[in-house]
Amino acid sequence: MIKKIIIILLFPVILLGQKLDYAEEFAYEIYRNLDYVGNGNIRQALDIYIPYNRISDKLPLIVYIHGGGWRRGSKNFAGRGMPYLRTGRYIFASINYRLLDEANILEMIYDCKAAIRYLKSNAKKYGIDKNKIGVWGTSAGGHLSAMIGLTSSSQGLEGNIGEYKNENGAVTCAVNAFGPSNFMTQFNLSIEKDLEKNPRFKSFFNSDIKAISLASPITHADSSCIPFFIYHGGNDKTVLIDESENLYGKLKESGAKEIYFQRITNGPHSVRHERITQQMLNFFDKYLHNDKTVIVDDSEFSLN
Repeated sequence: MIKKIIIILLFPVILLGQKLDYAEEFAYEIYRNLDYVGNGNIRQALDIYIPYNRISDKLPLIVYIHGGGWRRGSKNFAGRGMPYLRTGRYIFASINYRLLDEANILEMIYDCKAAIRYLKSNAKKYGIDKNKIGVWGTSAGGHLSAMIGLTSSSQGLEGNIGEYKNENGAVTCAVNAFGPSNFMTQFNLSIEKDLEKNPRFKSFFNSDIKAISLASPITHADSSCIPFFIYHGGNDKTVLIDESENLYGKLKESGAKEIYFQRITNGPHSVRHERITQQMLNFFDKYLHNDKTVIVDDSEFSLN
């Protein structure tokens, strides 16, 4: 059942910076459990958050994809979107996708693109500018966000899920937060003949050797990349920063433009910081609001 909820928040704003200097009080609506496939599976549902202080009748959309190692997690943990929602400049959506008990990695990508097609198809209903959509994911969600961003220009890995085939899953810009970029290195799948012995090979890739490469963002990194922002902590033990460094390096070598990589020197996995939030907001303002005066400062910094 779709629920419309009105929330009013009153608490001090702790984020710093000119772009984040907004009012302490704001209200927004939530439309929960919107079924983007039409089969009643809660893992294929999304939530939409709409600010009451919206600056126009049609706003850009930020889509958040949760992490959890492709095994767990939920759209319900969408609090990270509040800084963007408060500005009144964005609508925010948080999506579920099927996890490993129901789907393999490629099918998760298809779910995410089906969710974007649903959002585009219902853009008029919710006041979304369907031509201005940014996607952002953390950890496993970072991987999925990267796959959407890196296949947007080619419309690859679109899948055939849901009823909204008149749209596509392409987006305007993407943020990959500490997500894996190469499953051969992330899962130490270095010897092809030993894959059958690896428990991840069957559950993650349906025992399909080609799927390992196809589902790895680094495979799709080329000069056609849309505006792309990566951030990663140097002390990440879950997903080594090498994954992001290698992806960024290949994008640079390919001649991709408007790509950014922010290293957080001593940052752990799931790193958070006001500076990251500020630069992400700058990034979205630049590419979703066409504000060319905004500078995206992706220089390295320390949490200390």
